[in-house]
Amino acid sequence: MSGLIYEEAKVFLVFVLHGICLLFGSDLLRAWRTVVPHGPVWTGIEDVLFWFGAGVWSFILVFLFQDGQLRLYMAAAAGGGMLLYRKIAGKRVARGLSWIFRLPIRLFSFFWKKIDIFCHKTIAKFAEKG
Repeated sequence: MSGLIYEEAKVFLVFVLHGICLLFGSDLLRAWRTVVPHGPVWTGIEDVLFWFGAGVWSFILVFLFQDGQLRLYMAAAAGGGMLLYRKIAGKRVARGLSWIFRLPIRLFSFFWKKIDIFCHKTIAKFAEKG
């Protein structure tokens, strides 16, 4: 009997982690959208692809752990994982991901400004000599 309970607890923890991963992926997509503006069509395409992938992944997990039988505690565990993630780390992770996505843009902008200043100074020197 203890082996059965161990397996059920393992499945429960896997689905808690599954819920956390689903919302992390959603935050990843949301942070990307804050950095790179999207139109409604592209946003819709991204959403459909993300949630299709999430559905396939959920189906695979249910198939692997319960031979395709969806149990209420698995859905509750995924929902609990989502709630846990949102309450504990959701906002900080979304902010951090946005910062990470903006970093290359900031670096490019910084170096572009330096190059632009250098070019203007060089052109001004040639203009004075000519």
